[in-house]
Amino acid sequence: MSSQHEIDELLRVLRQQMRERYHRMVPTGELLFDRFSKAAELGAGTASSVYDSSLVLGEVEIGENVWVGPNTILDGYHAKLSIGNWVTIAAGVCIYTHDSSKRYLSGGRDTGTTGAVTIGDCSVIGTLAVINPGVTIGKHCLIGSHALVNKDIPDNSIALGVPAKVVGRVNVSTNGSVKYDWD
Repeated sequence: MSSQHEIDELLRVLRQQMRERYHRMVPTGELLFDRFSKAAELGAGTASSVYDSSLVLGEVEIGENVWVGPNTILDGYHAKLSIGNWVTIAAGVCIYTHDSSKRYLSGGRDTGTTGAVTIGDCSVIGTLAVINPGVTIGKHCLIGSHALVNKDIPDNSIALGVPAKVVGRVNVSTNGSVKYDWD
């Protein structure tokens, strides 16, 4: 068994390597566990990564080239959560397939809300956004930081706010360049 000194030295070396390579100081769990391995264990597609600090519950399908940031919640416990290819789920995002507030507000007489959630290919979910049960976010969508998405968002939309409202369009040219058109 390793002594505390040996563990401290290992962490010091790992932190130093992380700072030299990526100019980051990350939580200890992120030093010890590979986010690409976690994604693979979850059955995610090629080149996807899921941070160690991400909570993943139930049936969660993750496509290829997906980045799931730190301190996220991916709840597929009450219904399926499907995340397409080339999607970014930024830090602190919470995606839920259930909402039990009605159950508690009713003293247990109402069962609450459940519903599958789908996020289309080539979409970005901004930091600390919350996606409610039963929502579908289309392809090529940009969801702003701190948004509360409580209804479907069509393809190529920019949605911001609480609750999220479509305020523009994402236009991807044939050569792959992206332009934002604001309403």
